[in-house]
Order: sequence, then structure tokens, then C-alpha cells
Amino acid sequence: MAIRPTLGEQLITANLRLHSLLAQSTLVGGIYTMGYADCLVLTNDIWKHGAGGIPQHCFLLATAFLPGQAPHADEEEIILLRVAGPAQLPAEDELVAIRAEAMREIVTTTGRASAAEPAAIVDVLTRNEMQFSALKAKVLGTFFETDVNGSALLSFGSDIESYHSASRYRVYKPFGASLAAIASYPEVTREEELRRQEAGTEPQRVRIGTIRYTSTPRRGIAAPDQEAPSAVPVRVNIEDFIALKTAIFGMTRLGKSNTMKIIATAVFEHSMLSHEPIGQLLFDPAGEYANVNVQDQTALSQIGPDYVTVFRYGARPDEPGLRPLSLNFYSDETIEVGWSVICSGLAWRAPQAGYIRDFLAADVVGPETDEDRSEWTRARQRRAALFATLRKAGFQPPRDLRVRLAAGQEVREAVNGKLRDAGRTPVEGDRHGVISLDREYLLHWFEALNQARSDPHFPADWVDTRMASILAMLEAAGIRGYRELQTFLVFHSPHRRTDYAQEILDELVAGKIVIVDLSRGTETVLQYASERIVNHILIDSAARFAAGQEPRRIQIYIEEAHRLFGRDRMKMPDEADPYVRLAKEAAKFKIGLVYATQEVSSVDPVILSNTSNWVVTHLNNHAEVRELSKYYDFEDFAQLTLQAEDVGFVRLKTKSGRYIVPTQVDLFDPERIQRARRVAIATAVEGN
Repeated sequence: MAIRPTLGEQLITANLRLHSLLAQSTLVGGIYTMGYADCLVLTNDIWKHGAGGIPQHCFLLATAFLPGQAPHADEEEIILLRVAGPAQLPAEDELVAIRAEAMREIVTTTGRASAAEPAAIVDVLTRNEMQFSALKAKVLGTFFETDVNGSALLSFGSDIESYHSASRYRVYKPFGASLAAIASYPEVTREEELRRQEAGTEPQRVRIGTIRYTSTPRRGIAAPDQEAPSAVPVRVNIEDFIALKTAIFGMTRLGKSNTMKIIATAVFEHSMLSHEPIGQLLFDPAGEYANVNVQDQTALSQIGPDYVTVFRYGARPDEPGLRPLSLNFYSDETIEVGWSVICSGLAWRAPQAGYIRDFLAADVVGPETDEDRSEWTRARQRRAALFATLRKAGFQPPRDLRVRLAAGQEVREAVNGKLRDAGRTPVEGDRHGVISLDREYLLHWFEALNQARSDPHFPADWVDTRMASILAMLEAAGIRGYRELQTFLVFHSPHRRTDYAQEILDELVAGKIVIVDLSRGTETVLQYASERIVNHILIDSAARFAAGQEPRRIQIYIEEAHRLFGRDRMKMPDEADPYVRLAKEAAKFKIGLVYATQEVSSVDPVILSNTSNWVVTHLNNHAEVRELSKYYDFEDFAQLTLQAEDVGFVRLKTKSGRYIVPTQVDLFDPERIQRARRVAIATAVEGN
């Protein structure tokens, strides 16, 4: 006769958070050998069928109390297990012999007029014994309840304090809401519960995918009222990804970029809902974030130009949501940047052509102040000659361009003589000997200067070796000369007044998503552009840190991280490589870093050891899997990581997550884009 629980027991049971883990679960067996690190579970075919199967890496729950009953004080806990693989029963040898004999009978009778059925070969009791099997399960930890100002909170410890006699533990397979609570743990942290009690602030969790245990989908019929495992959501605390490092490992075309877009969208929604601007910078080497992707027909930029700005070489200023990732090569404010682009782009030609080597040695930047008046003046004369060379190469100047440079009377007379010979108006200087050239006359004046150099009355010291090297490029006599500069036409915009690096920082400070489309241009120049942006952000962050100001909330996403965070590169001085500095100082400046690569071993161990979130897809190399196995308990998933090549099938470990969750990451689809837009619009309306 069953004993009915008392009213008090019913009330206690209803309020226990632990029971929510068993509310949707199916009994699959019991523990017959228990330890602190692992255990052996007895199960059989009927229980496994009733639970819809027990795949490897499946979460299981072990408890000494029954669902729906009030447990004793020392039983108020549930042990979380993960299936590691099969195990042998104590009488395994006898069972194997019986199974082998039964199979021999079945096989040898096949083809006869009346083949024997298994039921006719094996008696009922023996058949029941044959259905039993054992599983080895790893102990992940213990769920228990804690009190937070009168509210019960589900807590988790990453071990077990003690354990009962093994025969007292029943083992359940969770599904539905119970499995969702395990996959998304912690749904509420202690700090979040305190904030909820004090300010009414609800914790935010973002769906990133669904539970997936195996590469092969379960095709059988699930247990009654049981949801399919693929329908169980995995939600993460998006704050885990903010101001911390996140690694995404896996082979090409297996969903790394899709995962980055999912994370970026989730951070964007969190920023909108919390009313805290979080700028996100994505370097896009293949153009798959800025442009509609062939695979899923979506792009991150589709969230809208009000929230996403794309910087791209060759972009027109009138295109909504697009800004030119370019410089005004005629701007004195950004001359240092423009000259660096030219030098880095032509460096490979210097060993082959002496005139290019001489040209790159000409300093057109000069000192910042005119304390050394002579050098300051000469640098601006060379700069003007460079502008004339750019004009000849086809660089469109701004309409209001005026170039001022010092030219003595003897120089002016010699040049004006050549201008008159060409039927052009002479150029006169002011009382200080400074001439002013507009966009049309700039090239004419320097071409006339080049001709006037041969005049015996021309001041020989006015054209030094550095000026001569620029004039040689302008004249291009027997050499490619100014044509060498036409490579950089795509990087020039006469409309830009400021440095694009500062403009990108301004957009990030405003909380926008900034995509730097690097799909156009040579690798050398694109690398320089990205390094300039990162360096600019770091300089600003360091200045704020030194001044004791609140750090800016910025997330940076980097593809092909093995090129930037390799072991050899990390040995370089911080000031020599902005990416090295970013990797080392991102946490100090509260900059979140999401990096993706195909090789775990290519990333410096110091960076890996300081990475808070891990997303791992398929790796096809045993050495890489061994390297991965050094961190957390990825060793348990080594074989699956090698074998499963399914797109978006990942092993997920987050900062607040206490164990790895096998997950099928959601596809970045139009619905997610629309949801992000709805959140942004709704919060904008609330703000008004």
C-alpha cells in the first residue's frame, strides 16, 4: 500500500527547485558502482527505448529521492552525469556467451522453411537478463538549493561532497524543460537574483542553439510527452562574452562565421535592452558580414544602417550605411597615415628599383612643429611635390584644395619663365615668399619646376636628393614613376576630411556595429589598415585607463586568428604589433575579443589560458585535438570532435557555464535579423 505524502511534504516538494530538474525526466536505470569522479549505471533495452535512447555524452541525473516526494535533508541534491561510454556488467562474460549462442541459433536457422524466432530460442527470464547493459558515466557535479534572501536558487558544485550506497541512486534522462535548465545553467546567478530583488532587473539569457548529442539524428519515436532533443534550447548569459576572450575553433565552412554573427547579434540586443552602448568591430576578410552570404542569404549589415556601419575601400559617401575605408591623400591632417600606406604598399618593389627606394626615403611628413624651421619648410615642399605627383597619377583632389609652400624669388622667376613658355599665368608669392597653388595649378607648377632645374640660374640647393627623388617619380622618364602610385587609387577619397580610424572609434563609442570590409585591396595594405584601427583603439583605451576614466565597452571580432596570435608573434614587443598588445591588454581595457581559427596549437598558450568562452566544431587533426584536450574536459569529446563534420555542431563552454554543452548552433537567419531590429526599435521608443 502506497503511503501518501502529508500536506507539509506536498508543500515542500512543490517549492523545491530541485524537482524542476526531474519534472520532465525518464527513469533509465540505477547506479551499481559509485565513485567521486565516475560511476557505472545499470540499464536495459526497455528503459532506453522508453527514454528515446541514451546517446554518448548524454546528460543524466542521479538522485536518492523519488520525483514528487520530499527528500530527507541529506538527500536534497541531484548528481549530474554525462555518459562516457559502455561498461561491463559483473556477469558480462556469461551474458556474452548466452547472446552468442542465441545469435548462432538465429543465424543458422535463417533460410530454413521455418526459421526460429528469438522467443522460441531463449526463455523469458534469460531474454530479460540479456537486455541489461551498463554505461560508464562521468560525474560532472551536484545540483543543490541555496537561499538568497528567502528565495530558493538552484546552485551547482563541480564535484560531489559524499555519496550514499550505490543501490540507493536512481538515474533519469532529462528532456524538455528539465534538460533546458541543465543546458542553460545558470539561468539565474546569485548576483542576478540580488539585483532582481533590489531593482527588479530580470536576468537576460540569449538562445544560441539547441542540445545535440550526436552527429546522427534520433529517428525513432521518443517517449510519451518527451520533446525531441533537437528542440531543447541552449541559452547563454551574453555578459559572459562581453569584455572577455572567446575562442571559436574548427575547420573551414563548419559555422565559425555563423557563430560570430549569432554572438554579435546577441550582444547588440543586450546593448539595446540594457541601454548601455557596446560597440562591436568585425574585421571581414571575405566580405561575408557586410554582404549577403551565399549559404544563408543573410548579412549582419542587414540589421540596418542606423545600427550597422560598413567601412569599405571604394565606397561612395552617399551610400547609406557605407563609409569609405580610405584616406584623403591630400590632407595635411592625415599625411602621416597616407604616406605610411604608400610606403608599406611599395616596400616590396624597393629592392628591385632604386628610384622607388629613393622615393620611399623622402620624408614628406617632417617635424610636427616649426622649431626646426628649415626642415619643417623643406618637408612641406616635398609634400607639395608628392601632391603634384598624386595629381598626375589620377588622384582626384578636393575642390577646395590649396597647397602653400615657400619658394624664393629666384625659384619663382625660373618656374614662371617655364609657365610663360607654356602659355600659363605666372605664380607670385606673398611678402614672405610663400606661393599658393590650387588643384588645377599644382601639377603645372611642379612640371615647370622640373624643367627649370636645368636653368643655370636656378638655386641648386632648393632641390635636394629627397626632393629630386619625388620629381623623378613625377617625370617618369624611362621608368614607371607616378604610375606606381595608381595601385593606391582605390584607397583615396577626396571627400574624407578625417582619419577613418577615429571615425570608426566614434561609431563604436556610439554603440554601433562596425564592419570593416577587407575583401578589396592587397593583403599588405589591408593588414596595415586593420592594424591602424586596432592601434588607434588601444591608444585611446590606454589614455582613458591612465586618466582613471571609465573604459569604453568594445567587442572586437577577428577571423584567421592564427596569423595574429601565433607563438612566435606573441614574442614580439607590444609596441611592434598592435594585435599582440590587444591580446595581452584587452582584459585590462575591458575590450572583448572573439577570435576564430582552425588550429588550437597555432594560438599562444598564454592567450588560450585566459580565454573564458570556447566554441569548438570539427577538427580533423589528432594533434590539434590533443592540444584542445588540455583545457577543461574537452578530452571527453575528442573522438566526436574528430569525427563529426556537421556544420554548426559545437562543444560549448562559457564562463558562467560549469560544464561543456554539446550544441547545434542556430542558423543566422532573417528572423534573427528582424528580431534584432524589433528590439532596437522598441528600446528607441522607450527612450523617447
